[in-house]
Amino acid sequence: MKHIYLCGPVSGRKQYEAANHFAAVEKKIRAASNDLVYTSNPMRFCPQDLCCWYKELRVCIGELVRCDGIALLQGWQKSKGATLELKLAQDLHIPVVYVEPPVDSLNLTELFTAAPEALRYYNERITQFHCKDTEESLAENRATTELTNRYLDPYGFEYIEISGGKL
Repeated sequence: MKHIYLCGPVSGRKQYEAANHFAAVEKKIRAASNDLVYTSNPMRFCPQDLCCWYKELRVCIGELVRCDGIALLQGWQKSKGATLELKLAQDLHIPVVYVEPPVDSLNLTELFTAAPEALRYYNERITQFHCKDTEESLAENRATTELTNRYLDPYGFEYIEISGGKL
């Protein structure tokens, strides 16, 4: 069984709104994995009454470092805590997957600023389309569509191995 940490925005949202968002994503991940994944949902394990954001983040980071991968929820790039968690996961070579589209296709600059690997992927795809003699605007449209849709994979965990195959 793999252990997946849910990473997304909490601060600045109503408690029930954040809890519902995390619970819905958790349910999708479990359904897609046939319950072969254990999810760490900060809305369940992190006491919301620790009085300070940094104390809550410390609890979350303790859980994060024990996981096999993290799943980024929509809006993570606007969250100071989620951004820190993502950076830590990348530094520790913990696989990161996007289980929801991070932005719509019109707001990629925000994504590229928060996640340079997305910009590298986007530029790679444009280069590949150009090598196939695809017109410039069509290459950009295809790369944008592919980038935003690659996050829609309901399984999402193509890089996280589970005994007997991939999740």
